[in-house]
Amino acid sequence: MDNKYITLFKELARATAVSAEQVMEYNHQKEDEKGEETARIMRDDFQNLYDKISAADFDGNFTKAEYAKLLVGSYVTMNQVKDKIAALKRASAGYETDLIPKLQKVIDASDEEYQKIAEENFIIENSN
Repeated sequence: MDNKYITLFKELARATAVSAEQVMEYNHQKEDEKGEETARIMRDDFQNLYDKISAADFDGNFTKAEYAKLLVGSYVTMNQVKDKIAALKRASAGYETDLIPKLQKVIDASDEEYQKIAEENFIIENSN
């Protein structure tokens, strides 16, 4: 197996273990014992896989079950990346359609009017 894939799989196992740890902590805070235990098992499985790949004597061979875990880890990581991309797109759209146009209006206004325009554009209405 190519070292590139060994490194990729090692990082995938580490990242999935960290994600499972975060889910475990979240479930603990929510007092969801079953969810916490499920996340703990997943964390331990991926941590063990990471340890195996990191061992100096690792021969590059995985069992079919370990490949299945890597597949699960790939799905978890891919979905996290997609969620981050979606959040970044929402943030970018907010800048593009809201903040930048409003700031541009303030900058384009005369010295006498800019403060009034700023006050009109940067009001957040109470939802009460």
